[in-house]
This record gives sequence, C-alpha cells and structure tokens, in this order.
Amino acid sequence: MTLFNLDPFEPLMSQLTRPPAFMPMADVAVSDGDLVVTMDVPGLTEDDLSIELVDGYLVVRGEREMPEVADNVNLAHRERAFGKFERRLKVPDGIDAEAITASLDHGVLSLIVPKPERMKPKAISIASSGGSERRQLETAAR
Repeated sequence: MTLFNLDPFEPLMSQLTRPPAFMPMADVAVSDGDLVVTMDVPGLTEDDLSIELVDGYLVVRGEREMPEVADNVNLAHRERAFGKFERRLKVPDGIDAEAITASLDHGVLSLIVPKPERMKPKAISIASSGGSERRQLETAAR
C-alpha cells in the first residue's frame, strides 16, 4: 500500500503552486508623535535581521532559512515560505535614525520611529480682540 500517489507532473505542479518566498506582513500605526511599525518574523532572531534608514526608507532585511531534513526523509508537503526578504517603508523626511528603537518579542518586530518636530501637531492659540500686537490682514480695498 502506498501512502502517496506518484504523479509524473507533480514536480511541475508543485513549482507552479509553491508559495512565494518569505515576506513578512507589516502594520504601520501613526500617533501624534510616532510611527509604529510591527512586522511578523516568526522564527527569526536579532541576528537574522538588519534595519537601516536609507534615502527616506526604513529598510528591514533578513532571511528565514529552510530547516534541514535528514537524507532518509522525503518531504511530502510544504506550505511554509523561506528565503531572503527586504521590506522598504517610506518614512517622512527629517527622521532621526538614532531615535528609532527596535525590539523583537515572540516573533514580532516592533519599530518606533519618532516623527520629526515639523510633523507633530501644534496647538495654535487664538488672539483676543483686545490684544495690542494683533496682526492685521492687508487688503487691496482701503
């Protein structure tokens, strides 16, 4: 009794239906002061990842290596993706690379990117009508 049907076209079909190389999914949240990027990188360690700020892009690179199987073991089915990856996320001009923090916890990479001061919300006060230094709009009709 055989456990698997051997189809002569199976190697071709498995190439056509194989999942793409590993590409971690990312979420980007925006608060008043920060951009927060979270990326799923299951099975990776700090040594497997590199993070850079290059020409206005936050670049995360890494590799998820395929585990080795013994010579006498035939893999019957594979769905998990492996390989090198690179994610490039556009960030606003003026980001301070030294202020970016990164952490890796249970396969989730978190990056906190502080916004430049020019992007942070600023409250604007309303001058009272009795203010002595109130600027006036110049109009053509006087």
